[in-house]
Parts: sequence; C-alpha cells; structure tokens
Amino acid sequence: MDSLLRYFDMLCLIPKAPNSISTPEILKKLQNMCYAVDLRTVQRDLVKLSASPLFPIANTENTKPLRWFWIDNSSPMQLPMMSTDEALTFKLAEMFLEPLLPPSVRSRLAGYFDLADKRLKESKFEHWVEKVGVVPKNLPLLPAEIEPSVLAVVYEALLKNRRFKATYQAIYKQPKTYEINPLGLVFRHNSIYLVATIFDYTDVKQLALHRFKDAELSDRIVSVPKNFVLNDYIAQGNFDYPVDNHLQEITLKLKVADFLKQILLETPLCTNQRISQIDDEHYLLKACVINTEQLHWWIRSFGTGIEVLEPLELREFFAFEAKALNEMYQ
Repeated sequence: MDSLLRYFDMLCLIPKAPNSISTPEILKKLQNMCYAVDLRTVQRDLVKLSASPLFPIANTENTKPLRWFWIDNSSPMQLPMMSTDEALTFKLAEMFLEPLLPPSVRSRLAGYFDLADKRLKESKFEHWVEKVGVVPKNLPLLPAEIEPSVLAVVYEALLKNRRFKATYQAIYKQPKTYEINPLGLVFRHNSIYLVATIFDYTDVKQLALHRFKDAELSDRIVSVPKNFVLNDYIAQGNFDYPVDNHLQEITLKLKVADFLKQILLETPLCTNQRISQIDDEHYLLKACVINTEQLHWWIRSFGTGIEVLEPLELREFFAFEAKALNEMYQ
C-alpha cells in the first residue's frame, strides 16, 4: 500500500511538458512527505511507471540528472473518472470562455477538453452542446485580428505582474513605442482592451489589443495606481464612454412607447428607475444615470420609440441629431 501511495504522489509531482522536474528534486519532495526512500528507489520507480502505457511520462535522456515530464499531448489521468456534469462544464468553458484564457492556460487545459469530449460521447449529454448557443445583443461584427505574439506577451505580463514595451497605433495616428504598465483585460463585445498606464504616468487608459503592432516583456514590475480596482473602474462606467470623459450623473426623463414599458419593467435601465403612465400609448421613465455614449446608443436604438424630455441639453442634442438626419435623407 505504501508503494502505491508513493507512486501516486510521485506522478503528481511530475509537471506537464515543457516543464520538468529532476530525479533528485522528486526524491527531496517525497522525503518531505515522510517517505523513507533513496535515489535508487526513486529512479527504479520512475522507470517502471514510464514503461506503462497508463502513465505517459518521459525523461530528457541526455541530461544529468534526468528530468521527468508528462508528454505534452497526453490526456490527464483522472481519478475518479470525470463525471458527465464535469465534462459538460469543461465543454462549455471551451466553447464560451476560451477567448478569456491565456495561451499557456489553454494549452494546459487542452487535455481536459479532449477528455471531456470523450466522456460526453459516452453519455446522454453527447448532443447537449448542440442545443446551447449565445446570441450577441448588438449587431455581431467580426472580431479584430490580434497579433498572436502580442497576445502572448500581454498575458505573460499580466500573469507575472511585469511591464512590457510595445508599438501601438491609435486611430488616425502614427505608431508610437511605449512602456506599458498593464492593469487588466476587459472583453467588450468582440474586442479585447488592455487597461493600463503608460510609462510612469498615473492616468488610466484603454488600449485595444488589435492596435498593438509588437510587444516585448520587460523586467520592470507593474505599478498599480492608488485605489485602482479593475472591477470598480468598470462599474463606474468607464467602458460606457462617459460624455466629455466625465462621470456625470444626470436625471433622465424619457417618454417611451407602450411596447417599451414591459421591456423596461423586465430589464430596468437602473435600480432607481420609475415608470408612470402618460396616456394609453406612452409612459414616463425617470432614472438617475451616468451620461455616457452607451446611453446615447441605447436611446438611438429605439428610434421614435423614445423621446428625451430631460435634461434639456440631452434633448437639444438629439433634436440637433434628428434634424441633421432628416436633412441627410431628403
């Protein structure tokens, strides 16, 4: 029994390629687990385990001491067997979360994704994933192309908490080289944005990953601006694009068509929203919201179904826009 437990612990100590561990390192870790073994015993155990097709481990052969690793494309050993619920979770993660995962993590999970596929084929859930889909709320544009080498550097910089140097081309501007101080990634619709500061400035910027031309990891450690928290930054509306770059709250009054009333009751604009009836066909919506471009896009999306009543500046803005559209389509 002691040998069996030692084998399992030994297999758990061996990393997947390209990482590896030397025989003396395995011996030291086993001794720290209170196993009474010597180097010769560990060497014999490793040779025995690697000879079995159940355990696809290998060694470097031409190094002293030998270094051991699980073969890169091998399926992970599962004890106990992966359940169908777990397999389904991995499959959904592969389908919908893969863009969020760093390349190194995706490669590590590839074996689990393959194992999940095999497990699902043996179960009643084989065709379940064909019955699940995701529909974007807005018009689905094709995603922008991101340079793979840039993506790898950005992920590594975030994982290792380090800065990187990169060439970035903003819209209508010439490419420039910056030292980027990365703070986090935000996935918005079909684009990925890096929230970061530049050089040693503290003002936070949003940099689209598809506008990076190249990137090289630096040795400098990331410096986080005082009180910065990525989720707070998002919750404050910074990715809704505040008008004039100011997070200004406004008291919004809208005259909305009857068909919008039920939609807004089911999915409110905000927690303080209030709706009252004006007449048989219209309702008055009152809400305190941040004045953002996202709010403007939302109002535009319903056309004549929404009339802005207050604030006056916003009403005048849409009146001017409506006049310009009218003249355009004459």
